[in-house]
Amino acid sequence: MESDSNMQLTDGTYPVDLPVNDYNDLSSNPEEHFSYLDKKKLLNLPQNEQMNMNQDNIGLLPLFDDDECTPSLVILHAPGDETQVVAVYLHRKWWSVDEVLKTSSKFRSGLVVVGSIMERIVLFLMSQIVFGFLERTPGEHLYFSPHPMKEFAKIFWQDGEAVGFYTIKKKGTLCNRWTGQSYLLPVLDNVFVRMQWRRKGLALQMLEDFCSSFPKEEVVGLSYPMSASMHEVCRKYLQIHQEQRDRLYEVESPGDWSQRRNVWLKLQLNHHPTNSEAHESEQLGSSSNEHCNK
Repeated sequence: MESDSNMQLTDGTYPVDLPVNDYNDLSSNPEEHFSYLDKKKLLNLPQNEQMNMNQDNIGLLPLFDDDECTPSLVILHAPGDETQVVAVYLHRKWWSVDEVLKTSSKFRSGLVVVGSIMERIVLFLMSQIVFGFLERTPGEHLYFSPHPMKEFAKIFWQDGEAVGFYTIKKKGTLCNRWTGQSYLLPVLDNVFVRMQWRRKGLALQMLEDFCSSFPKEEVVGLSYPMSASMHEVCRKYLQIHQEQRDRLYEVESPGDWSQRRNVWLKLQLNHHPTNSEAHESEQLGSSSNEHCNK
């Protein structure tokens, strides 16, 4: 079988560090992904592995849920298993998923606001591929919905790698595209920490960052329903920041007072799920799921 230089995974600079002005620049002509598939090809993967490439294991994934003409990401999955995504086509090259989640920029460290097109790709991969399939807890039935194109989010970068993220429904943003209702307060919607970095305090740092980002708001929210692990993160946060106990609420959209439940009060009354009930899986909100560390 033949291996093509256009299909070699690239070393050195990572996709998130390369400039992109438009989503169409990511892959150029959509037909180019299939133009060389008239004969069997091999893609070289990390750890000296190779994978056959054909039209049966190359697919397109829409990036956003709020646009009928949303751009799509070209992915390569294992033959016969669409859940095992092994590579992504960006900048006219194939990259492993792990490579797309890395950066060579020293400025990407800690929590960084998602701003560039490639950072949106990283956010998508963590929510839809890493959480959705690659690091999924057995028996888990929850999934993230693809985020809207302009969703406010921060990625947690550590040692040159994207290790987690959180997203916010800002006050005044529409609850969804089918209603005219808007959020009445800032709401922490999705939280995710990759398996290798869990139980190192990253989820607590993200909750602290969210709460401190809105100092003028009397009340801030966490999307309903909260998971067992997120309740424990909140417990630690409120034990440290006692002044926040009257400020943090679990809310259903759009978040009027009849849709708010004080988190500290819930914890004191034990009106929350246990970790055994949650199977170490967390979710913030009806359309959001999260895995977090404590």
